[in-house]
Amino acid sequence: MKFNFISEFMKRKLMLLLTCLFVGIGLVTAQNQKVTGVVISEEDGQPVVGASILVKGTTVGTISDIDGNFTLFNVPGSAKSLVVSFIGMKSAEVAVKPTVKVVLASDAQVVDEVVVTALGISRQKKALGYAVSEISGDEMLKARGGVSNPVNSLQGKIAGLQIQGGSGSMGGSSKIIIRGVKSISGNNQPLFVIDGVPIEGTDYNSTDTQRGAGGYDYGNLVQDLNPDDIENISVLKGPNASALYGSRATNGVVMITTKKGKKGDGYGVTFNSSIGLEVVNKLPKMQKLYGGGYGFDNVTINGKNYLYPDMATDESWGDKYEGQTFVSWLDLAKWEDGGKVGNPTTSKWNAPKHDIDDFFETGVSFTNNIAVSQATDRANARISYTNSDLTGYMPNSSLTKNIFNVAASTISADKRLEVFTNVTYFNSRAKGRSETGYGDNNVMQKFIQWGHRELDMKELKSMYINSIGHQVTWNRAGWDDATPMYSNNPYWSRYMNYENDSRNRIYGNVGLSYKILDNLKFQYKANVDFFVDKQYERNAVYSQEQSRYSEMSRQQVETNHEFMLSYNTRIMNDFSFDANVGSNFMNRRYEYVHGETDGGLAIPLFYNLKNSVNPAKSDNYLRKKSISSVFANATFGYKSTYYLDMSLRNDWSSTLPNGNNSYMYPSVTGSFVFSELLKDKTPWISFGKLRLGYAQVGNDTDPYQVIDTYSQYTNITSTPGYILSTTLKNSSLKPESTNSYEAGLEMSFLNNRLGFEATVYSSETKNQIIPLSITGTSGYNYKVVNSGLMSNKGIELSLHGTPVKTANFSWESSLALASNKNKVKKLVDGVTYYKLASAPFKVEIGAIEGKEYGVIMGTDFVYDDKGNKVINADGTYASTSGNQNIGKVYPDFTGGWTNTFHYKNFDLSVLLDFSKGGHFFSTSYMWGMYSGMLEETAALNEKGVNIRESIAKGGGVLLKGVLADGSVNTNRIDAETYGVQCYTGPAAQDVFKSDYLKLREINIGYTIPLKKSYFIKSFRVAAYGRNLAVWGPDVKHFDPEAAVTSSGNIQGVEGGALPSVANYGLNFSLKF
Repeated sequence: MKFNFISEFMKRKLMLLLTCLFVGIGLVTAQNQKVTGVVISEEDGQPVVGASILVKGTTVGTISDIDGNFTLFNVPGSAKSLVVSFIGMKSAEVAVKPTVKVVLASDAQVVDEVVVTALGISRQKKALGYAVSEISGDEMLKARGGVSNPVNSLQGKIAGLQIQGGSGSMGGSSKIIIRGVKSISGNNQPLFVIDGVPIEGTDYNSTDTQRGAGGYDYGNLVQDLNPDDIENISVLKGPNASALYGSRATNGVVMITTKKGKKGDGYGVTFNSSIGLEVVNKLPKMQKLYGGGYGFDNVTINGKNYLYPDMATDESWGDKYEGQTFVSWLDLAKWEDGGKVGNPTTSKWNAPKHDIDDFFETGVSFTNNIAVSQATDRANARISYTNSDLTGYMPNSSLTKNIFNVAASTISADKRLEVFTNVTYFNSRAKGRSETGYGDNNVMQKFIQWGHRELDMKELKSMYINSIGHQVTWNRAGWDDATPMYSNNPYWSRYMNYENDSRNRIYGNVGLSYKILDNLKFQYKANVDFFVDKQYERNAVYSQEQSRYSEMSRQQVETNHEFMLSYNTRIMNDFSFDANVGSNFMNRRYEYVHGETDGGLAIPLFYNLKNSVNPAKSDNYLRKKSISSVFANATFGYKSTYYLDMSLRNDWSSTLPNGNNSYMYPSVTGSFVFSELLKDKTPWISFGKLRLGYAQVGNDTDPYQVIDTYSQYTNITSTPGYILSTTLKNSSLKPESTNSYEAGLEMSFLNNRLGFEATVYSSETKNQIIPLSITGTSGYNYKVVNSGLMSNKGIELSLHGTPVKTANFSWESSLALASNKNKVKKLVDGVTYYKLASAPFKVEIGAIEGKEYGVIMGTDFVYDDKGNKVINADGTYASTSGNQNIGKVYPDFTGGWTNTFHYKNFDLSVLLDFSKGGHFFSTSYMWGMYSGMLEETAALNEKGVNIRESIAKGGGVLLKGVLADGSVNTNRIDAETYGVQCYTGPAAQDVFKSDYLKLREINIGYTIPLKKSYFIKSFRVAAYGRNLAVWGPDVKHFDPEAAVTSSGNIQGVEGGALPSVANYGLNFSLKF
């Protein structure tokens, strides 16, 4: 759908004011008769506010009120008709009668859609020669309580904008890509700009977190947005759209415009409140027939014999549940905590009454926002405060955000000088984020990969700490030894081994503009983005792993000083010329300090670096970067039909070699609005435009890639020793450079009832900056090189239509589709594979020359000439001797389908989105099979017999395939061998498709009609549901998006995925 920069409601309000000023009320000289009436819209049956009603041939007139009603008291008796008009609608002429009803039809040709483009410049969309998609800020509010990272609310709504993030990660990362990956080793996230302020949007997660090896997902900083303050979002997809941002815009730009005070509203007070629930709705399917260990042992306690399961083994190949009497870990723990008086109690060997799904709680969120605004002829101001509190579904987890925004401007009496500011303060505090991946305290790793299936969550919660403060865990070293072997009690992990973090951030600008002439304006803005991030991690004494405590603090400040001169003119009403020229000076300073205990904690529960058994370790660094830029842009138009747009930017980057750090980025686009030539001949074509464009942008590098640096590596007595970096720097480094071509067709029909926008694009990024692995004999492990070529080609298609529209009902539908084909055309001479990272087990993520970026490398099945899988003599799958390309991370197709229904004051919207073509490697599946935890390890075979039964009784598994001699495999393997070979056999067994179709969002609301004279001007209540269902070929155990734990390039490894959650809630909105 189209989202106009000026909403329909604002058009009507604006027209109300303009009519008051220019038409006047009561401009009559005679009083002969009274006429009353109402003006409504044909499109939606709603009142038209501020419509002009004039008695034809006179100056007698008025305007319609908030309900569309009007009264004319002085209509001459000779008057025959009334002329009714409103901006954006076709004028109507009706006969004079005592009571009239006027229905105005929309006129799509009257108002041109305006969008926000690079550097915050508002332009007519029809003049653009590149793709820009706009979406209303209201879209981010629909399911606000269900999205801890607000950017996720854009999923499936914009063609070419790919957003993926696990719903179960509280404040976790989202992977955001526009038109594919462009840099092999650099940043691929688009630039986010809020009211002209470039903000930091990346994450600082560890490499281990990204590769599924453990650690916390602290989320990318773009989640610091406040949906309550957002008016609209413009996505500048290609280099053509964002070339004015130079080296920062290779990956596209997301432009966010915030709300301001609105003229005509008086003192506008709005209050928004929501309550949300989050519930785990997807967990792996676990087997429920067999318990843990490898069978019962007989133990003697106080002369009495007991059955005791092998609690030291964290696998579930134990006895079948048949109600056997045994002594459990809890029986022993209670007996020990009571001083071993008498004999321990016993338990029954049954499936748990409270399985892992009962471990998770119902999360509850509360969000409240209040905003006060006022606007006059010479000033406007808006103050907004938002508080949100989330108690997560994970025990002992919470996330609190406080956001304060002030936006104000004032203009001089002569309307030439304007001073403005917009500042946001953000504060967040989190506690108990879940550890991710293969981490000691990721409860999902213990529930799915390694554990006992008879464990009852209620029992685990009842005693995770004993009377002397020691941990109580099920995973005992022995019946008489309570020392944890491999696993903590999950409640100990949540309540004792938790993290907490906080962030304080200020971003915004202050500036002024001055009209030198009516069509020449100068503007200056000082932009700042400053944040301080603190993270505290702890592992308690008496944990399975060594106790520890760490503190981290990072802060960054970025300032941008922007100067711009704008000029526009019209020549003979046929020619238009708009131009901007300016400069920008960016400075960024990043500081990092980290300290961690060494050798454990000396005193339990005292979390201080001085409590380290050995002297605490620490490290810190400082990183600085600056870019100086000049830019220019010019747009030529002819008869609102032909447009030519050109831009040029030059950057000087401090991270590139002196004397060779100046790089220019040109862009040129053209558009042909052919509907201007056809509007009289083909009125059924509402709009039509062809566009073409070319652009070049770059992507520079991080600081200190061109000069050698030293780092401390040891102390020589009391004197620190330093060593050169193990990466050989490149003093001739150049920025990565992307050349892009784009063509598009936009059309709408039948008064905008139906339309589409199609774009094809092609881009190539050369001079890739790659830290290449080299032989250690050189004295270095890596060297930084400029090499490599990567291409992206794709198509984007957006369809919108209104199949049904009556006075009381409408159905609007929009479909966003995108396909991107990526290819690594070249790496480095003599190198055909570049490793990005290794997963904890079995596979790597990398780039292969001639293939798509982001391949999964691991051992594959062996196939014969006929495509049959080859089976070893022992009945297990044969695997290749070396790693093969066994999957790719990124999808081929993405899209979303939104349907919105309006009936009177009710509205309903439904969003489905999909992704097809990617893959991920599942560590949880591999170990869950190995350890007998997943459903498949106790399933029925082709004979209808449980595979855990002996082969002699018809159990076991017969893998489909052929032996090395070509004969059909007839060698059955037992269940445990079947599970174990998921680790010992081909890694391809553990690679799954990441295809999915999701019921992403449902919203239903009701707006209560209220009169303007009431104290409450409007009241709306709405209910929402998000992440309600997922379908796909390989989603039995995992939501593919749950594998995302970073916004960086290392993707495609599921190391211990958190559960997926569904969100439900209510939103309330009042305006006073």
